[in-house]
Amino acid sequence: MEIPADLQAALAGRYTLRRVLGRGGMATVYLADDKKHYRAVALKVLLPGLAAFLGAERFLKEIQIAARLTHPHILALHDSGEAGSFLYYVMPYIDGGSLRQQLEGPPRRALSQEQALAITQPVADALSYAHRMGVLHRDIKPENILFSQGHPIVADFGIAKAVSTAGGANLTRTGFPVGTPGYMSPEQAAGLTDLDERTDVYSLAVVVYEMLVGDVPGRWPTEDAVRAGRFLEASASHRPRLTSIGARIEGALVRGLAIRHDQRTATTDALIDELTRGKSGPRRRYDKDEVEEIVKRATELEANKTASGAMTIGGVQALAGEVGVAPEIVRAAAESLQAPAPYVTPGSLAPNRTNHWVAGPTELFFERVIEGELPESEYAAVVEEIRRVLRNAGQVSQFGRSFSWVAARGPAIRRDLEVAVSVRRGQTRITIQENMSQLIGAVYGGIGGGMGGGGMGPIIGVGVGALHLVGAAVVVVVPVWLGITYLTARAVYRRSSTKRARELEALANRLDTLVRDLVD
Repeated sequence: MEIPADLQAALAGRYTLRRVLGRGGMATVYLADDKKHYRAVALKVLLPGLAAFLGAERFLKEIQIAARLTHPHILALHDSGEAGSFLYYVMPYIDGGSLRQQLEGPPRRALSQEQALAITQPVADALSYAHRMGVLHRDIKPENILFSQGHPIVADFGIAKAVSTAGGANLTRTGFPVGTPGYMSPEQAAGLTDLDERTDVYSLAVVVYEMLVGDVPGRWPTEDAVRAGRFLEASASHRPRLTSIGARIEGALVRGLAIRHDQRTATTDALIDELTRGKSGPRRRYDKDEVEEIVKRATELEANKTASGAMTIGGVQALAGEVGVAPEIVRAAAESLQAPAPYVTPGSLAPNRTNHWVAGPTELFFERVIEGELPESEYAAVVEEIRRVLRNAGQVSQFGRSFSWVAARGPAIRRDLEVAVSVRRGQTRITIQENMSQLIGAVYGGIGGGMGGGGMGPIIGVGVGALHLVGAAVVVVVPVWLGITYLTARAVYRRSSTKRARELEALANRLDTLVRDLVD
């Protein structure tokens, strides 16, 4: 592809264009020499029709947002401007190739889990940083993941946002795509403009899927697939690779690709956590009800197949083993199913006891039991009520006829809170549990550091310098001040934990009322 003479002439004062590197739906990229700084750069020029539609002032104003991003895994924006009738922006030239080139080969190939996650983690970190800065990428795909000295770098950050914002609501009518089919989230593909970070979560999940399977998913997972944590309609060519990556990673990808916002993983940090958790740490632990549900479902399969002699108790153990349950636990749970333990009423549970050292409970627990089984079709209504009351989207996991909601965590939200709803034996049980260690650390750490540490210096300074306290007087002042600090922290934690307890008890009562209405 030849370099247009008028473009070469328009940029001659600052850049020398050497050759065309590629062309996309919005721009042509050239390898160029930066005459001022004596370096090779990648210079992208918007296609003439798009440049004319956007206008220089609007586009250059919007692209300044992307220029403010500074992160080791984000390709920096060196320059942008208007030359003649051309709009352009300039980035460092990266000669390590792109993820697309790695995947295409030859031959076309999938990556190992270790390779894929080593690429995904820095990309997710870059996206998380940009999201905190209020910038979405909107066009995550293998072509926009470059490599410098083997390290992944995300390119074209915020360019799609700049184009879409400058173009306004009429941009889609021009025929210029904002995003890439196959990688765009459903809401972005539908032309919605009020997007959030979950649109990048979706695109990143597609890229991870492609790295592990060797191809893009091809279709959106159904709600049943999201609940099951498996690509139920995956093509025959994809299924062997999906099976080989394991249920944990497949489930994480299904949730990352969910059509519905409330089912999709909320952040890129949460996505990478789901993809990597348990890799080097302990496997997920299941409570007694979950284990019994696993065995119940597996036993049903056994009952259906035993007539033909195809499955024994060993088959049940193998099925349960796929989700990390040890054989001995399967046998113990099977025995408990044969002789079920009597139901224990909520009143017999230990209360939310006060730890006198911190002046409040270290764990909150509330339970409600409703006669009647909550229909599975009404699970979403309960989840929405939890989110409304707690003002937290959280993450939902379903296991058989039970589901749990776990509070989403971020820079401003650190709660170890879970709401679980289980349906079995003609009853619906709601349990709300919160570990208070985060609040204890925040209160005692904050007040202890502020008053005990930060306040100690001024106290001693005033005592010695202004009041001329010496010897024993100073020895008395210091422990008195530390005592005041401790009592202050106790008072603050008592109020905070009481407020938390009232909040969760109110939630328990509200869910009790709602479930009773839904069961009736």
